[in-house]
Amino acid sequence: MLGPAIPRALTGGVAVLLAMPSALVAQEGGAAIMSLNIGLVIWTWVLFLLTLGILAWKVFPFIAGGLEERQRKIQESIDEARRSRDEARSLLDDQNRTLETARREAQELIEKGRATAESLKKDILAEAKEQQTAMLADARREMEMERDQLREDLRRETVEIALSATERLIRARLDADDNRRLVEEYVSELG
Repeated sequence: MLGPAIPRALTGGVAVLLAMPSALVAQEGGAAIMSLNIGLVIWTWVLFLLTLGILAWKVFPFIAGGLEERQRKIQESIDEARRSRDEARSLLDDQNRTLETARREAQELIEKGRATAESLKKDILAEAKEQQTAMLADARREMEMERDQLREDLRRETVEIALSATERLIRARLDADDNRRLVEEYVSELG
């Protein structure tokens, strides 16, 4: 990353150093002095190269390492963000599938509940109808039994009243011939 930046810095530094002696133009006593001091130029170049060497030896690798470390961390952050995004997307997809499955199961349970309720309703109505029919049949049997019992009671009482009345009549009015005739009529009615 830093490779192309070092030659550009060196080229820019050399251009500045070469331009400096010509910029050191001063006026002394009204005349332009343009003198080039070779010793000063050489020492400037030596110090520049020494500084550049120290920078290249100690500072530039440190800066390049820091920049590379920063680039590596940024790349790791980007990669981690992509992994996190992919993981989140995967989790979201899983969650959506789970939610859809839960909705489907809930719908199935609702449908089963409705079907069960409908079946239970039919069963309850059928059982109620059976109970109603059984109760009506029991009530009819009871009414018939009571009617038969009432008839039987009525017959008994009628017979008792008739016997009682007959006994009184017989005591009061009948003689032996009339008794015989009544018994014969009764026996002929039975036979």
